[in-house]
Amino acid sequence: MNLFRSISTYYWRSYWLPTFLCLLFLGGFFVTAMAETGERYHLSDFLFVLLSLSILGILIAAIVNFTKKRIGQGVTNTILLLVCAGASGLAFLTVVFSAAFGPSEDGFADELVIPADIEVAEPAKFDLAKGTISDAYKDVLVGAVEDFPEGDSTITAEISAVTALAEKHPDLLQRYLAASPAWRVFEEGGKRFATRRMVIGPMWKYKLHGYYTGHDLSNWNEGNRLLQTRLTFGFSGSPWARADKASTILAPGETGKVRVSAGVSVQESHTVIRGDRILVEIFEQSAGEERQLTKASLTYLQKKLTPLLDDPTWETAKVLLDSEAMVKGAPSINLVDGFQPGIYDTQIRVNPGESGTIYLKAFEVSKETPLSAGRLYDKSNERVGWSDDPAELFLSNTNITIYEGDWGKPYAARFELWFIPDSGEDERKLLERVFKIEGWQR
Repeated sequence: MNLFRSISTYYWRSYWLPTFLCLLFLGGFFVTAMAETGERYHLSDFLFVLLSLSILGILIAAIVNFTKKRIGQGVTNTILLLVCAGASGLAFLTVVFSAAFGPSEDGFADELVIPADIEVAEPAKFDLAKGTISDAYKDVLVGAVEDFPEGDSTITAEISAVTALAEKHPDLLQRYLAASPAWRVFEEGGKRFATRRMVIGPMWKYKLHGYYTGHDLSNWNEGNRLLQTRLTFGFSGSPWARADKASTILAPGETGKVRVSAGVSVQESHTVIRGDRILVEIFEQSAGEERQLTKASLTYLQKKLTPLLDDPTWETAKVLLDSEAMVKGAPSINLVDGFQPGIYDTQIRVNPGESGTIYLKAFEVSKETPLSAGRLYDKSNERVGWSDDPAELFLSNTNITIYEGDWGKPYAARFELWFIPDSGEDERKLLERVFKIEGWQR
């Protein structure tokens, strides 16, 4: 305690130390942000937080010195505060401008050659043509939408089946969600969420940040295309999207008006129903004040999960799983081209035989360089289904971005699928496959 007090006193009375720390963090942030790839992604964010705190430290030092009538030190702190704040602002604008308008080629693949002695797969092309997979939730949303709805934004937050399963049978609920292709169960920022997938074209497809539009609901056919929605469970006490003054927080079973904000031709809302062990979060954009998609989502959840509450067994859960939940065959990793080179959808079928989390690692094959190491876990991790029958394969699907490389310069990358068991045993590699890919350019 005495050492901390001595350091603190020296910091507040120092002419140079607060500024030195600010400039140190500023330099680190600028260097890592301008070269932001792989593991530096999180480092630049961390340094930006330290930079912000150091600027606040100079301000506090100035206030302390003026309060203690150390006028000279207070004036010096104030001048240096302006210098550091100005330099930090300039550096931040430079980073933003560079990201938006600066050269984006990194030259990573300029000298790389795809080896001729290994099998290299090509990512599949996404076909928007409608397939044979059914999606009851998507059908419910489409059927609930009226172009010019009448009514207000009042809803009843009826999620008793959800909250009862989360309280009485939490392991079964999460196993069901992990096994279902209709849900991606994942971790972000140390918290666990499950967000609803939808069938788009011929496949279950996880959209970026879980948002689905009217185009997704209608497969680009005629219909209300101004819609947008997202349905998420939170298992760690927090919604996936930060709740703010525009959000509506309700207790399970409560009836209340949802706050809506007017946009261009749509009304937007963010509703969070907070139970003791789980919360349900629904985002909606639609025409009119009535929350058509929110109501339909709540009705769907209650109807879908009530049979599992009535008979809380894995056999019942298997019956309730959505189309294509389990398929027979060999475990596999596939990539599907996204809307730009370097962006890919993953299509993984696997059965680890126990509960746990899978995620991807990627390496350029000739030099074993890790690819997007600081981001790939966050984007690819998923709690996947499992059973005692190794021939039963469960789906994992998300979207990833590989940042190393440039458009039009393909190279070979090995994608490894790793599994972290809930049992606490060491993680293990399940699969690997080499693909011909390109890196994403901003």
